Amino acid sequence: MAAFATVEDYEARAAVTLAEGSPRRAQVEAYLDDASALMQRHIPAGYTPDEGTLRAIVVSVVRRVMANPGGYRQRTIGQYSESLGEDGGLYLTDDEKAQLQPEDATDPDSDAAYSVDLVDGGLPGWRPEPCEWRHLGYTRDRL
Repeated sequence: MAAFATVEDYEARAAVTLAEGSPRRAQVEAYLDDASALMQRHIPAGYTPDEGTLRAIVVSVVRRVMANPGGYRQRTIGQYSESLGEDGGLYLTDDEKAQLQPEDATDPDSDAAYSVDLVDGGLPGWRPEPCEWRHLGYTRDRL
């Protein structure tokens, strides 16, 4: 399976240049493959998401892992302390997983509120008024 994005896609979005043959470039290539495989697990069979969406998600996942490969929330070195805004590591957020799912085009308002009119059809053979006897000139008190 080919990765959903290239190293050039990553470079353009991360505003970095990775030299050919460098260990960092090889690491980004490996992470692009890994992130694509991880994403593939969340795509339903027979559905193909938009290529731009796939590219954006895989680059976001790789940027996240490159910025914080250890998955630290906070680190301290001597008197210097830093809190990191996101978890690190290779993972998909709930929003990214949702973007890999198809929209339900069969009924776009399936989660909307609605009302239903109930109709009582009565018993078999029952007829709503006016009945046939009215056509014959009869009234209720003449029956």
